[in-house]
Amino acid sequence: MPSRRDLLLASVSGAVAWPLAAAAATEPAPVPVLRDIAAARGLLYGTYVRAEMLDKDPVYTGLVIREAALIVCSCTQWRNLAPTPTTTDFSGVERVYRWARAHGMEYRGHALLWGEAAPPWFAALPDRAAAVRAVEDHVSATCRHFAGRFQSWDVVNEAIKLGDGRADGLRRTVFLDKIGPEYLDIAFRAARAADPKLRLVYNDFGMELDIPAHHDKRRAVLALIDGFRQRSVPIDAIGLQSHLILALMDRFTPRVFSEYLAELAGRGLQIMLTELDVVDRGAPSAIPARDAAVADCYRRYLDVALASPAVTTVINWGLTDRNSWITSGHSPDAARADGLPPRPLPFDVDGRPKPALAAIAAALKNAPRRPPQG
Repeated sequence: MPSRRDLLLASVSGAVAWPLAAAAATEPAPVPVLRDIAAARGLLYGTYVRAEMLDKDPVYTGLVIREAALIVCSCTQWRNLAPTPTTTDFSGVERVYRWARAHGMEYRGHALLWGEAAPPWFAALPDRAAAVRAVEDHVSATCRHFAGRFQSWDVVNEAIKLGDGRADGLRRTVFLDKIGPEYLDIAFRAARAADPKLRLVYNDFGMELDIPAHHDKRRAVLALIDGFRQRSVPIDAIGLQSHLILALMDRFTPRVFSEYLAELAGRGLQIMLTELDVVDRGAPSAIPARDAAVADCYRRYLDVALASPAVTTVINWGLTDRNSWITSGHSPDAARADGLPPRPLPFDVDGRPKPALAAIAAALKNAPRRPPQG
């Protein structure tokens, strides 16, 4: 099997044929292909990828090549780019970016600032002024380096947590501690200055259900956006992570969610579904019944979301059940009571299509047509 280096180097000069051939040899390609269905409706379909899987799993690689028109990878997080205050290394991102472009895919950055992905050295900076300089330097240098190449950047990820006891609803992160609430404005302004044409995104979770916590989160995000507008802080899109919890989908009210999407659109924002998957905790143990329930969850959510013309992008947070935080075992909240492996994504661990794939395809096919994205 080719090494990752061989795969990436070959991808720079031309498409790599072997992963796609391997996938086709083990499983007939399901029809239709998600990227093509989405494109026919003026939508962009993509997936999160783990770069290290691209050389280890040819079936997985073939699925990504076939299904995705966009990829996103955690290699763009600040802790992965800057191991020390004086060291920045974009080479890993460049390799994955070149691979994506060799296969006709766009690339999305995630995330310039995220409290959980701050480099360890940031907390040790001596004062607020040093922290502000570090944020400005990081955002400016990164956006300038990739200027004109990325489809979008999550400028700030998960800045709101209503349970953290602040009147403004902001999550207590190292950025908030070192700089204060102004860190968000600083980051968005630096990103716009470094790459004026870049699509700037605020990304967060927990906004789809008709429950008090999600009502409050929606209001907090709208207040954040309104504050940006009042202070002339640039922002182009909202990323709704869309980690759906099947056991709670009886509290998914189409009218409530549609009204929220309309409020976002009314503020002139695009809407991206950035981390779509389904936690199947509480679904039946039997695989046919469970897969049907997961597929229904995808379809119900996407039918409502895609009815909004402001929704431009759908990104699964992984394509196969081997490539998911839900199946990793690192999140107890995603574990099933029966101990069985979760089945959250369109393809199973062996790359075989599941009913979720057909449900996503049907929702994309039935979406109102948008103008093609530029």
